[in-house]
Amino acid sequence: MRILFLTPRFPYPPDRGDTLRSWNMLRALAGRHEVWLACVDRDAPGPEHEKAARELCREVAVFTRSSSAALLRGAAGAVRGQSVTEGYFNDERLAATVVAWSRARPFDVVLAYSSGLAEVGLRARARHRVLDLCDVDSFKWSLYARRALPPLRWLYRLEARRVAALEARLCPQYDRCLVVNERERRKLRRRSPAAAAAARVLPTLVDLRELRGELLATLPDEPVLGMVGSMFYPPNVRAANWFGAHVWPRIRAAIPAARWLIVGARPAASVRRWARDPQVVVTGYVDDVRPYLAAMRVFVNPVQGDIGVQSKLLVAMGAGRACVVSPAAAAGIEHDDPPPFVIAGCPEAFAEAVVRLLRDGAAARALAARARAQIERDYDLESAATRLDAWLVPAGRRAVQRRDVEAVAVASAPAEFIPVP
Repeated sequence: MRILFLTPRFPYPPDRGDTLRSWNMLRALAGRHEVWLACVDRDAPGPEHEKAARELCREVAVFTRSSSAALLRGAAGAVRGQSVTEGYFNDERLAATVVAWSRARPFDVVLAYSSGLAEVGLRARARHRVLDLCDVDSFKWSLYARRALPPLRWLYRLEARRVAALEARLCPQYDRCLVVNERERRKLRRRSPAAAAAARVLPTLVDLRELRGELLATLPDEPVLGMVGSMFYPPNVRAANWFGAHVWPRIRAAIPAARWLIVGARPAASVRRWARDPQVVVTGYVDDVRPYLAAMRVFVNPVQGDIGVQSKLLVAMGAGRACVVSPAAAAGIEHDDPPPFVIAGCPEAFAEAVVRLLRDGAAARALAARARAQIERDYDLESAATRLDAWLVPAGRRAVQRRDVEAVAVASAPAEFIPVP
């Protein structure tokens, strides 16, 4: 198939949740189909990063604009009664490119990532359209509003209402909507039953080929625990600070030699201060997270709130780390029962679980093996690649396409030029 993939950020390197999802999806699609990639971003990708994408795609178009320019677009959209999200991602260069790409020859599938690019996805000529919401953005804005003070609280509430209206309006115009888990599908159903009717769950996939080898073959003996994530993202900042204030002192008291690694880009000042403890390392951005995962016996994810999926938890499980997580993090992942990680809701339980796994190598290895097995079965990129076609094109639509192709072949015309309204 000819697939147009629209993303709100250049997907490489896959160093945050959205780029991990979009990059692994791109890799899976490119192995079976022809892919055109179009995206917007704050900065142009480096030559090596752009090369990685071009090796997978027929065409790559990246349109840069500064954060201030994008915010001005968003503000202008808000004045016109739109959501800030719509204005922020409204880029006429992007829209003109996808129109030009599809003018002579329509795409088989347009795959638009996030509600912000849904309007652009409707501009391209295509037989079939899929909107990957991943998380339901309107709920995230509602969550931000609950935590913010006026006047931001009022602005976030307004954005939540307008994005909800955007989701309700645009999702039914797509043949299928994808969300990252059942919890997000329930949120979408509460927002818009019509939108949820075409929604399917597509989990964030993990490329286990990158997590094999000697580096991650065994758990270390040293009492090292760690967390990974964008350390400027408010839920991750709150999680790190909660852990530092309420859990880390208990672990240090029980195991004085324990070390805590905080790995992730642009750590907030409140996160950096934990490095005043000589047993704590705050790395900032790293090119490759695997050496840090290899150093951890225990991976912790204490994130709070009704969030989507913590992608780094999936990576840590795929890397065969013993994991201790909050109920919120656990709820974002479809998992076995008993779960392949320890779920801890309070500081005492969290610290107790981490200390036990740091002391008990056999228990840590057993838990890590179960985590790895779950990822191999349900989240592995290689094994999921053949299922992507079914997620992108429903069976009924595939049958229609086959009949269209047969009819056009009889007429001796190229099948790719089936007219699209």
